[in-house]
Amino acid sequence: MPLRASLPRLAALALVFLVASCAASLDAEQGRLCRMLLPALFSQDEGIAILDSEAVSGRAVHITFRAGGRNASERLLSCRFGGTGYSAAKRDLVAVQIDGVGLGETQLWFLKERWLETQIAITADPGPPRRGGAVLDLPSRELATGLQYALGGLPRLTLLALLALATALIYGLIGRINLAFGEFAAMGGMLASLAILLLAALAPGAGLGIEPVALVLALGTVALWGLVVGKRVLHPLATRGGQPILVAGVGMMVAVQEGLRLAQGARNAWLPPVGEGSVVLATGGGFEVMVAPRTLGVVLMNTLVIALLLLLMRKSRFGRAWRAIADDPRAAELMGLDPRRVLVLASLIATALAGLAGASVTLLYGGMTFSSGTMMGLAGLMAAILGGVGSLGGAVLAGVAIGALQTLWMVFHAIEHWELAVFTLLTLFLVLKPGGFFGYAEGAERRF
Repeated sequence: MPLRASLPRLAALALVFLVASCAASLDAEQGRLCRMLLPALFSQDEGIAILDSEAVSGRAVHITFRAGGRNASERLLSCRFGGTGYSAAKRDLVAVQIDGVGLGETQLWFLKERWLETQIAITADPGPPRRGGAVLDLPSRELATGLQYALGGLPRLTLLALLALATALIYGLIGRINLAFGEFAAMGGMLASLAILLLAALAPGAGLGIEPVALVLALGTVALWGLVVGKRVLHPLATRGGQPILVAGVGMMVAVQEGLRLAQGARNAWLPPVGEGSVVLATGGGFEVMVAPRTLGVVLMNTLVIALLLLLMRKSRFGRAWRAIADDPRAAELMGLDPRRVLVLASLIATALAGLAGASVTLLYGGMTFSSGTMMGLAGLMAAILGGVGSLGGAVLAGVAIGALQTLWMVFHAIEHWELAVFTLLTLFLVLKPGGFFGYAEGAERRF
């Protein structure tokens, strides 16, 4: 199979893994709503122990529990909801049974309207059942805590790597920076939210199967913007020096952000939480390391896309043309290469990478606001510079390094100061080594 054809197929395989990791399991929000009914139905004097919970036939949740101490018999609570996945009816409780006996309409109404909406019901939640033992048994609490921070920082590493790779793709060709990639990330995140909501309304029974379609729609739209930007902005201004490109980048950044603000309106569209909750990966010193299967799926998808793109740039005809034009555009043109075509295609790919970063934020956290991509874009720009502007592998490595540095800062200091601290440290590093990891201060040479 040609490498160019295999790239989207393997990326789609990663997304299928992401969806499958959540689709075959209990929806965490529906499981929580069903558990919250127990304190209203049974006395808590001797405690309520959740033994097991499972999804049945898509919209039903079965919870096995024991109320009244260890000697009490096991009982079954069954809850049926009006929808699943991203459907607006996923929180609509339509039927409740206890040991196979259904509750009446009046009882169900009081549970929904006078119990589930109260703060008492939230605090009285017995909690999810305890699953099997952890995969890893760590020797100390400190090590377990460190592993938890590392797992929590994995998504940010891949997001920064995507944005840094996008920036390096364009800089390598024209020697100028496109400042709008953060805004294109916000566009990808908002378009993914909108596509998921529309598909959920059109096909409420589809569940999480709408995610691949929504992601393709969002990335396709963002890629079209990249195509237009490459043809109408980057290529016409590439030969006119640095200032026009920078001004155009600032203009695109402001225009895209303001356009997203006007399209979004006064309210943010946040998706409901979907998929199974976190599972215990390891324990150490009484501390449990938790990880969500969805998080691992998104990290795997982004990592696979990055690896395949780097491979594409090394092995494919487009990658060879990109390197030739990056090294000497005039000589490459004399050899029959079309710098305009390569720049436009690189703009399409780079913008799609930024859109994937934003869509990943939506899949992980439920959405993005019109302004939330600005700092992501600046961090990705800093990563591209740190890696050695124009070095694709260096950009990815620098994105991972910045994400790791931010995670490390979060371990020891207040999180609200991490961007100031990280940018300050990176500025000092670049003063000492202007070429970054794999670049050169003079800009005459570049390593791939």
